[in-house]
Amino acid sequence: MLKLRAFTAAEEEALPERVKQAKTQHSRVYIKVQTIALLHAGKRVKEVAEALGICENSVRTYLKQFNAQGIAGLAYRWGGGPKIKLAALEKAYWEDLLSRPPSHFASLQTQAQNWSYPLLQRYLELECNLKVAQTTIWLHLRRIKFTSGRAKLSVTSPDPDYQVKRRRIESLEKKL
Repeated sequence: MLKLRAFTAAEEEALPERVKQAKTQHSRVYIKVQTIALLHAGKRVKEVAEALGICENSVRTYLKQFNAQGIAGLAYRWGGGPKIKLAALEKAYWEDLLSRPPSHFASLQTQAQNWSYPLLQRYLELECNLKVAQTTIWLHLRRIKFTSGRAKLSVTSPDPDYQVKRRRIESLEKKL
């Protein structure tokens, strides 16, 4: 059975103040401090869990943290979030990649001339073994301040005399 260790004189004095401070901090910190305060008041683990609306295992976890580290062990610790998979790919890599059309890469099996996020996602999965969401790609490009203008569709005729004919039509239109 897990028991609350004896409070030091400093912890005994600091607990009421810490409860007041915890009200303005992250809600998890408040629950942790309240858990220890209720256990210190003589409540059982099950009673504390019911009173605070948390599970008994959470109460035991907070109790272990307090027994090991004191009041400092109840502080909120941010986990740092997920590791960024695209961090190794720098701006120069993206400039080089996006300067070539997707049809240049045989593994993509596409005739597309302009990149889209689904194509980038498929490229990263096939060529770099990175499975990432399209929003992750968008966020990474923003993070490295990569900008590109909108793609412009340029339609030209396969006729070798197209330019000559086009200029003639434009000159006739000006005369009207």
